[in-house]
Formats: sequence, structure tokens, C-alpha cells
Amino acid sequence: MNTPITKPEFCPRKTCYHHQRERAKSDDWYIRYGIHHSKCRGDIQRFRCKACGKTFSTQTFSIHYWTHSTIDYMDLAQRIYSCSSLLQIGRYKHFTYRVVQNRIRRLARNFLAIMNDFYPEQKLEENLVMDGFESYTISQYFPNNITIIVGKDSQFIYAGVHTLLRRKGRMTKQQKINRSIIDDYWQPVRKIKDDVKVILRDCLLMMQKKMKDSILEFYTDNHTAYPSALKEIEEIKEAMNQGKFVHYTYSSKLPRTVDNPLFPVNYVDRQIRKNIGEHVRETVKHGREINCQMERMAVFIGMHNFFTPHRIRHVAHPENEPTHRDMGQVSSSKFEWIKERLFSHRHVFSHLNNPAQWIKRIWQFEYENPPGFNFGRGGLSDKVMAIKPEDLPRHLVA
Repeated sequence: MNTPITKPEFCPRKTCYHHQRERAKSDDWYIRYGIHHSKCRGDIQRFRCKACGKTFSTQTFSIHYWTHSTIDYMDLAQRIYSCSSLLQIGRYKHFTYRVVQNRIRRLARNFLAIMNDFYPEQKLEENLVMDGFESYTISQYFPNNITIIVGKDSQFIYAGVHTLLRRKGRMTKQQKINRSIIDDYWQPVRKIKDDVKVILRDCLLMMQKKMKDSILEFYTDNHTAYPSALKEIEEIKEAMNQGKFVHYTYSSKLPRTVDNPLFPVNYVDRQIRKNIGEHVRETVKHGREINCQMERMAVFIGMHNFFTPHRIRHVAHPENEPTHRDMGQVSSSKFEWIKERLFSHRHVFSHLNNPAQWIKRIWQFEYENPPGFNFGRGGLSDKVMAIKPEDLPRHLVA
């Protein structure tokens, strides 16, 4: 799963005619332009585009682009999926926290690229279940709801979106005072219903293909945001009136057994709690930045969908077991091509075909973080963990 890079695949300059892969399939748009020596990777072949004059190298198309150390990305993905913290990974692999975070960001974008490839071509072969997974970012004063859409039979995760919430539930007197300080300066910018509409629209084309030939059954709990979100999307509302889209609701307090219609999302919730360190109960590995948190969620989604057996059995070679993708018959024309390059090549945002909104939010660092607070002083704090989008390297966003 490490396809070697020996020649350029496209011109890196987005305004160039040969930036699109289809136009750069022939070998007559570039010339060899010398060799660059790197202490980390030895001699690296450079090239020059005949059309725009842009120079680049084989390293430009590598997932290790702009790095001075090499890390095993498959091993990194497995460690993220096995509840390891970033500092723990850094200590074991002898990398700093910032290096580990940077490599997770690269890996997340490759997983997002492979996820986005399904939407234009995929016809659903199963019904869908949707629910929200509750956790928190920074502290428990900033709870969040990560809404996911899951295949009912395969437990394949089709989409996920993050929504910040106002703290609720039982609190001490001091905690109520602290929350009132937060309320004076900050309120969540979006509601769950708004973000539910985002992932429903992202999956709309797939759902419409299924509804042409059969009825799509959609299962959720009794959350009040779901019915209104469904009815505000005209295509779904029309399908509901025609009997092509049926929405079933069940109590979230029902026993979480395989007989529960919400079992698919309950199962994924359990996997998230078990496999991502920041979502474990009473964790000390809590997420401190929303965009970084969702990048790790993207890695989880990729590992869950494409590398995890649909049902864990005690066998010596689980890689031969059918995955969640296999069970859902989720396919695209470029899947094998992207998968074999997943841990070696660099995918760019400009090559995504009509990127899904939930993918765009993660890839381009669009989630807004709450400000920092100094509860002792009763106001805002100068120390904020959030990373500004403009501080992110452009080659990771573009």
C-alpha cells in the first residue's frame, strides 16, 4: 500500500491547464529539471511544467511533502484508532507533539478524499440510521454533538458533523456561575438542526438514487431537531409525501441490543468511546481544538469503514474478513486507486469532485472554536488553544 512516486501526476499550480489529472495523463507537459539532494530522502528528481513554468519534484505528490522526517502512516492510523494520545504516540515514535498532529492532519485529508469519492456514484443498498454522539471540547463547559449517518446493515459511516452546545444538566453552584460568565461572552453559533441538514444534503444524491427504485427507511431517536430538518429539505419532504422516504423514531432509552432499530449508531457510539482516547469516559486526553478533534474523527471513520472487520472474530488474519464497506456494497470507480495510495500520496482539495460540506469543514479548518475564559477573573482569557485557519500551512488546505 505504498505506491512509489516516479513521475509527476499533475501541475501543482491550480491555475495551470495541467492541474487536472485528466489533462496531465500524457508525459509531454513537463520536462526533467535537475535533481535536489535531501538529507532525509537522498536524491529527489525535479520537474518543470512546460505550460506555466512551475517547478516541482516527486516529493510534491507525496504525503511526506514539506516534512523532514518519515512516519509510518498505517501505524499512526492504528494508534489513533487504538485510543492512544498524541503525546503517547510521540513518545513511542520519537516525534514531538506538533509533528504527530501535523501527520494526523495529512492522514485525515487522505481519508476525507476517499470518503468524498463515493457520493457522486454510490447508490445505497441499505437503509440509514442517524443519531448524535455527545462529548466535549476543551472542557465540559463546551459539550458537543457529533451527528453521524450510518448504514443500517453495514454500520458504514456515511457522514458526520460537529455541533457545539451550551452546557446542560446538573451543576454545582460554582459551575452555574462559570456558565453564566460564558453566556455573557459566547453562544453556540449553530444549532443541531442546521448541521443535520448539512449531512442530509451531502447524502441526498445517494438517497435519491435508492428512492427511485425502492423505499428508503430512515431511523432516528426522538430528538426534536430531526423531523424539522428533514421537512426543510424539499427533496426529502416531497419523497415523504410520495411514500418513498419513511422516517421511523424510537426512544434512545431502549436497551442497546442488536434487536434495537438504533443498534447501528449505538454500535458506532461504542466504538468511538472505546477507540478514540478523547471520547473515553473520564478521559484525561480531551480534545482541545474542534478542527483537530474532527480530523481525528475522520481518521476513525476511515479506519472503521475500510480496515475494520464488520464483526470482530478471534481469527489469525482479520484482514481477510469483510469490512463495513464490503457489507454495505459501497463502491466507486476510483476506490482501489485511492486506497493503494492512501498512506503514500498527497491528495489535494482542488481535485475533489463537488466536496461534501462536512468534508470541506474539516479539510479547510472551518469549525469555529469558543474563546478562552478566565473564571477566576470573570472574563475572557488571553490563552486560547484554537489554531487560526490562516496559521495552517496552505499546502494542507488547498
